[in-house]
Amino acid sequence: MRRTLVFGIGLALLASLALVSTAMAQATTPVVQGMAQKELIKTLRSAHRLLVAADHDYDGHRAKAAKEVHNALKELGYQHKKVQPASTPANGAVVAPKAGRTGQPRVHEPQANSDAQLLEAKGLLQGALTQLTGKHPTATAKVKAAIAEINTALSIK
Repeated sequence: MRRTLVFGIGLALLASLALVSTAMAQATTPVVQGMAQKELIKTLRSAHRLLVAADHDYDGHRAKAAKEVHNALKELGYQHKKVQPASTPANGAVVAPKAGRTGQPRVHEPQANSDAQLLEAKGLLQGALTQLTGKHPTATAKVKAAIAEINTALSIK
């Protein structure tokens, strides 16, 4: 009888300890995951900026890679904020910045610079994969597709 009572008390203590430790883990996990999510989004945004900034087309593969990264960001819940125009006249009309022609041919950056931007974006995306794999399958697939597009782009000269 005494053994049964001691055993029962021991089990009750273990169960309460397990509940407390689980509650503590759940209380801290969202903060850690939230921080990891912010870093992941920051990394993907940096890779996207590099892909957009690269000056060469690579037969459309650079743009496809940027689109895949954009879609991965959307999958993770990132909302792109639209930039307000630089000036708004008194009448409230929106004035778009001039994209006009200067009569000068557009100067492309050297191919090596574009290649370096794509390689840097690829490195960022590969690092992001370690945080994504197993947690966000759709975003993982989109990042993998972006890396494949970058590889194809870099094979084009």
